[in-house]
Amino acid sequence: MSGLILRKSGRMRALGLCLGASSVSAVDLIMDLSDSHGGKIEPNSKNSRIAKYAIYPHEGNPKKTLLSALNDFKLDSLDRIAVTGRRFRKFVNLSSIPEPESVEYAYRFVKPSDVSCPVLVSAGGETFMIYILDRFGKICNVLTGNKCASGTGEFFLQQLRRMDVSMEEAARWAAAEEPYHVSGRCSVFCKSDCTHATNKGIPRSKVTAGLCKMMSDKILSLLKKETKQNVMITGGTARNKMMIEYLGREISGLIVPDEAPYFEALGAALWALNHETAPFPGISNLLKENVVSFDTLPFLQNFEDRVEFKTIEMGEIQSGEVCILGLDVGSTTTKAILLKKTNNAILSSVYLRTNGDPVGASRECYRSLLNQIIEKVSPSTITIEGLGICGSGRQIAGLHALTDGVINEIIAHSTAAVYFDEKVDTLFEIGGQDAKYTYITNGVPSDYAMNEACSAGTGSFLEESAYETLGIKMEDIAAVALKGKNPPNFNDQCAAFIASDIKNAIHEGGKHEDIVAGLVYSICMNYTNRVKGNRPAGEKIFMQGGVCYNRAVPLAMAALLGKPIIVPPEPGLMGAYGVALEVKKRIETNLLEKKRFDLKTLANREIVYKKPFRCKGGKERCDRRCEIATIELDRKKYTFGGACNRYYNLLHNIKYNVEKLDLVRIRQHLIFEKYGAPLSEESEQKTNRRIGINRSFLVNSYFPLYSTFFAELGIQPVIPDFPSQKGIDQKDAAFCFPGELSHGFFDSLINMKDSPEFIFLPHFKAVPILDKNSASQVCPLIQGETFYLRATFKDKLNDLRKKGTKILTPLIDLTKGLAEARKPLVETAVSMGLSLESAEKAFRKALMKQTDCFAEMKALGKAALETLITDPDKTAVILFSRPYNGFTNEAHMGIPHKLASRGVLVLPLDFLPVDDEISRRHMYWGMGQLILKAARFVKKHPQLFGTYITNFSCGPDSFILGYFRDLMGKKPSLTLELDSYTADAGLETRIEAFLDIVSAYRQLSTQNQITQKKRKFSPARVVFGNGVPKVITTAGKTLSMTDPRVSLLFPSMGDLATESMAAIFRGRGFNAKAHPPADETILKLGRANTSCKECLPLILTTGTLLNYIQNKKQEAEVLVYFMPTGSGPCRFGQYYIFMEDLVRKLGIPDVALLALTSDNSYTGLGNGFQKRGWWAIIISDVMEDIRSMLLANSKEIGTAMDIFDREWHLILGELEKGEFNTLNKQLIRTARHFRQIPLKRPSNQVPLISLVGEIFVRRDQLSRQYLTETLADKGFATICSPIAEWMLYSDYTLQNDPSSYKMLKKEKLGFLIKKISMARFEKKIKSLLSISGLVHATPVNIKSIIANAAPYITSDLAGEAILTVGSAMTEIATQACGVISIGPFGCMPNRLSEALLNNAMTREGKLGTDPRNKRLKAVLTEMDDLPFLVIESDGSSFPQLITAKLESFCLRAGRLHQQMMSSIDAIRPSSAGADGKSPARHLFPR
Repeated sequence: MSGLILRKSGRMRALGLCLGASSVSAVDLIMDLSDSHGGKIEPNSKNSRIAKYAIYPHEGNPKKTLLSALNDFKLDSLDRIAVTGRRFRKFVNLSSIPEPESVEYAYRFVKPSDVSCPVLVSAGGETFMIYILDRFGKICNVLTGNKCASGTGEFFLQQLRRMDVSMEEAARWAAAEEPYHVSGRCSVFCKSDCTHATNKGIPRSKVTAGLCKMMSDKILSLLKKETKQNVMITGGTARNKMMIEYLGREISGLIVPDEAPYFEALGAALWALNHETAPFPGISNLLKENVVSFDTLPFLQNFEDRVEFKTIEMGEIQSGEVCILGLDVGSTTTKAILLKKTNNAILSSVYLRTNGDPVGASRECYRSLLNQIIEKVSPSTITIEGLGICGSGRQIAGLHALTDGVINEIIAHSTAAVYFDEKVDTLFEIGGQDAKYTYITNGVPSDYAMNEACSAGTGSFLEESAYETLGIKMEDIAAVALKGKNPPNFNDQCAAFIASDIKNAIHEGGKHEDIVAGLVYSICMNYTNRVKGNRPAGEKIFMQGGVCYNRAVPLAMAALLGKPIIVPPEPGLMGAYGVALEVKKRIETNLLEKKRFDLKTLANREIVYKKPFRCKGGKERCDRRCEIATIELDRKKYTFGGACNRYYNLLHNIKYNVEKLDLVRIRQHLIFEKYGAPLSEESEQKTNRRIGINRSFLVNSYFPLYSTFFAELGIQPVIPDFPSQKGIDQKDAAFCFPGELSHGFFDSLINMKDSPEFIFLPHFKAVPILDKNSASQVCPLIQGETFYLRATFKDKLNDLRKKGTKILTPLIDLTKGLAEARKPLVETAVSMGLSLESAEKAFRKALMKQTDCFAEMKALGKAALETLITDPDKTAVILFSRPYNGFTNEAHMGIPHKLASRGVLVLPLDFLPVDDEISRRHMYWGMGQLILKAARFVKKHPQLFGTYITNFSCGPDSFILGYFRDLMGKKPSLTLELDSYTADAGLETRIEAFLDIVSAYRQLSTQNQITQKKRKFSPARVVFGNGVPKVITTAGKTLSMTDPRVSLLFPSMGDLATESMAAIFRGRGFNAKAHPPADETILKLGRANTSCKECLPLILTTGTLLNYIQNKKQEAEVLVYFMPTGSGPCRFGQYYIFMEDLVRKLGIPDVALLALTSDNSYTGLGNGFQKRGWWAIIISDVMEDIRSMLLANSKEIGTAMDIFDREWHLILGELEKGEFNTLNKQLIRTARHFRQIPLKRPSNQVPLISLVGEIFVRRDQLSRQYLTETLADKGFATICSPIAEWMLYSDYTLQNDPSSYKMLKKEKLGFLIKKISMARFEKKIKSLLSISGLVHATPVNIKSIIANAAPYITSDLAGEAILTVGSAMTEIATQACGVISIGPFGCMPNRLSEALLNNAMTREGKLGTDPRNKRLKAVLTEMDDLPFLVIESDGSSFPQLITAKLESFCLRAGRLHQQMMSSIDAIRPSSAGADGKSPARHLFPR
């Protein structure tokens, strides 16, 4: 559409602009006002039309492109102008709206009148956003992909450019083209796929079709839980006809509006027609000054002293040399070296591309080495007596070379690293398209990770980014980067997105050297975030791989980690060098025979590839059906491949009785077949009824108990055969792998052809206690299974209930033993209409069956151990895991079989006789007790070695795994972290390496070369005598806590709470200090001294402690660190244990921990402390909300914050004095001073966001990434769930939970008096601070919070989840217009509450808390889903996807606020006085 229509009387004209990630779009819109009759009218498709639109690719320069675009429009003809977009809209002096709001306006304008779209897909240049729409066409939720650009518009354009295909050509190739399969991997990897395809002669049209198919699959994967009907798609990729064709095959009624490419710009224009906008400032004033997109990072040269570059002797080839040949056949490159046997010098080397042909690349290496030798001496004078091969192509290359020196790359790289420094404990390896991490314990690799399907953090990422956007070749990057003094922080940006960021940095005036330095930093950020992840960086870090030839990269890594980095010589050849060293060692120790290898023969030897076939599983009846490769070599056929060692064994004529070696398989047979009961023939109550039991979690141990119990009652137990992917896709939070399987199995169960009459879904709380610990709980995600499955599958369960199915959810707490299952099971049977007598009888039989099953498991374990005694050369692997992640076929990925097929005896840990072992102090997880008791047994047994199976983001294992490794000491163990994406090849490599390491360790042990260092160190500790704490120093001296040499340090959990608590302790004579809030330095220090798998609060508080010790602690000072604790089920109770261990490991003298516990509601310091501590908590809670209100609503924020700080310090002074009367007077003065602060509007008109979730993260500024300030900038005040809530909940638990701490009569009386006093103080303090008019603070009603959570979770599951759910349901639409739940990454209670609230935060859910409230019902009339956002924090800046979700959340919250305000007149407190102040409100009485 072209041509401008001039403004006339009765018309309004608006320009909408969208500053997108890759383009600027503009829409000139005209609205006819003739029907307005002087009133306001809404723009619609009848009264408004598009006069002109345009789309301008900005190539990373949106500012210049915007200025150019505006020249195409007659600005003096416009009445209004508005802009939308994400990052770039902040650069212009124009009225702007967030993208989600523009999407809503455009949707209402373009949607067909007879269709309502449940979903709108915005498929743009850099992100795919899925907007879920309610029945009114308003956004009610947002779904996004991950950080990967794979499948986005920019990704597609990159691939087309690489194939020299234009958009016009792509559009002409209709979807009738047969697509060539292109995996949906990262942009850089996809380039290899496309290049390989075109090199093979695949037509570009077919490759392009494959790309389009992959893009459509990406969109469909985001829609897996949504209705695939009448979906609207917008964004630039909507012009991709092939992709649209593929989507149309899966989505009924797919809608692609003509306005799709400029959809958001259209929405901005429509908004402008409906709102007053700022006047156009003129071209010269359009762009804001001094606004930059990127923070800067340190000068790389500042870290030269943190990196050591090692050197090695390079030998000259001479006649008579005896050599070892090392070959590293990688996925992208193949390397070879010739090692001089006498001194380990490298005589010659070669480094070349693999190009998808490992044998061809190997032959090229042999040929190159041969030519290098020929240049110096006759090849006949050189002896090669060993050939070692490692890398992903080692098996086929080893067959081709006819060598037995095939060694996995973990061993090879570790061997090379340890050769240069025996103390190395961490290995970073960055290659062309692979990036790997290895953790080495005492010279032995014990943990391993690698990039899966992302090139970010690899050499190709750096090479392509530098060359394609800056024209800088790989070999020139280091020299340029080292000159950059102000590197921009691109963060861990995807390879497909970095181009626009680089261009944007250029256009903001960034120098080339700065940008290249930023790129170098980015590769290291990508590596640390995506490959290393939350794994530890030890004391000696080696960094190798081809990327390390670029000296700038190790410097950037040292800068990010804050630790020294060592780079070995020839870092790209270390795999080949290490495998040569390992082969040399094996020859010298007679583990490998000498053999002559001739380079010419190797270079000329050809192979023939035969047709692969599918393995039928052999006598073990394996059903994995692996593809097996076949090659022909010297007229002989060889087969290789598969998930186990079967074909290697056949090739070498090795035979093992795998069935007998794999006791894990036997265990499952015992649980589900031998002792798991079908319908009992002897049952006195035969019926046709069935009961469904989910095949998840601890059903993998207690199925004999459950199944026998119900079978004896005549009810047939049924379990699902497999986990459905459809069920896994329904999960409402990022659960661990076993949690995903729980969803999949449950979906299969409830969708059985014949529905069972009953479904047994117990709340399983604890396993039998195994030692002197007071608790043996299971993790919150196991305990929460009954709650989140009922929430996620509520619609299907409701259908089943209507058909007569009954859901049974008893609480099963086996803390005191198996017999404790009697009461809940018998009560369940009675609720099913069965007699008490028959239930009691059934339980007795069930208990006997379960006991017999466990007894046979122990007997089999005993017999297996006895066989080891008869053969001292044999070893066995103990599988350390839970029953549900290490013993089930669906979860363990064939690991037991992989071990057994290599001739290794494999035992589950619960087969071991561990009754006489101890676990660990304060180990309140029952499975943790078993793991640690078994670890002590294995540690002492010379023939047993541990393989620990864990899962990504497993909460308990973030601590237990560290305890396990500490117990193992120098004894090798293997850790395998599994999830649904774990690749078989990586497991094979790690298992091979582990068994090699065990063999070497056994050999050293027999030679007494393994010694354990014992260090005598006595850390300081706190002891209580008659309720008075004292500290015993490292020297053994006892000091009073008020001794001037003793300091009490409080870690920051938000500055206000910490400072107020320290003031209370100072008032009681302690030298108490509040540590300032954590910053990036503390975060880095914490990460450096933890495994990084622990939760963020532990990492920050660890960093805080070490920061004080390193920078502030005086030599004679005795430091006591305040670290409260609890008894689970979350990780918080392990913090002080971890820190005590850390102090002991580091040998830090005179540092102790003061750990009060929530088990007894933090008693221990006397009533005086409790009373004053309660004042501090209440005051800091309210002051936190006052500060937030001032940030959002004061006219002069700087002045308001100065007043706040001054008043806060006056309050601290009164808290320290400890007199309530004078404190009251100060609170009144403070409130009155606050009341005088000029506000933008009355406080009761400010929209409030309720911040709930984990108690530390929601209050710590760094953890929440200054979220309250961000929300304040958007006009929202934050009300943070109070610390008082947790304190009151602890009291509630102590009072109501029969399994909690038992109070004596005298204690009960004191407790009652304390509660009365606490209520009085809370009411008084809050009423005084409410005088400010900034808050209307009311006492926390803990019973109401728990009651509002009750439909979703019960108080039997202790911890923060019930508070998060209850507080969210209490606050939303009553006080707050939106709820944000924030917690640390992997927080179990937070993920549980996320799953529940994703289902509960609806109109029906809220009305359920107050069903008779007519005003509440009116407010929620047009809102089906309530504004709710979940954020997980790891301490780093929130990613762009969270920022996008936050925008949508704020739009929805603002809308609810307007609804709340529309009914406030009838129900809010009396209107504001002359000063404009009005107390904040509860809109609806609770």
